Amino acid sequence: MKPPIRDVLAAPSGLDADRRLDELLTAYGVFLRNAVRRLCPTTLGVSIDEIEQDARIRLWHALKGERNITDPASYLYRIAATAAIDAMRRVRARREHQLDDLAGEEGTGTSIATGLSPAARSPEELAADRQTSDRIRDALSQLPENRRRAVGLHLQGFTSTEIGRLLGWSEPKARNLTHRGLKDLRRLLNPEGIDLP
Repeated sequence: MKPPIRDVLAAPSGLDADRRLDELLTAYGVFLRNAVRRLCPTTLGVSIDEIEQDARIRLWHALKGERNITDPASYLYRIAATAAIDAMRRVRARREHQLDDLAGEEGTGTSIATGLSPAARSPEELAADRQTSDRIRDALSQLPENRRRAVGLHLQGFTSTEIGRLLGWSEPKARNLTHRGLKDLRRLLNPEGIDLP
């Protein structure tokens, strides 16, 4: 007989973080996803999947640090809100940084028409990078959910073992879904001239 979820979450010394994460996501995974959907503004181009993955990673770290969670729903909502806020800040900071870079280069006397200094990226290059990122994001959104989540974590640098732990899968399942997802993603992006490593 499995112990109640509150007993599992309130017993950090008796259970490892991975089991506690599995128990919590089994009981509250849908709640977490719905909280992220409510908190994530679609107008900024922030991916709901990325925020949910970030929230799961934060939860895993908290459980690994033997955090005692007494009110799982409230705690998960706070994690979802923090992950969404941080994602919005990163998007805004990235946009401001790109604008600052462009303004700084214009202020150095280097003409946009003749090109920026060799160390700087031109507006055309920045726009091309943005378009490539958008195409990758669009192609990623076409993958089945499990493959999309696995590939999203892989592209962030997680190993198949870590992906399996975070998503409650075995390592072979995580490796298989990542491999198939990357194959699908390459198939979608190659006709557009985008090659993934």
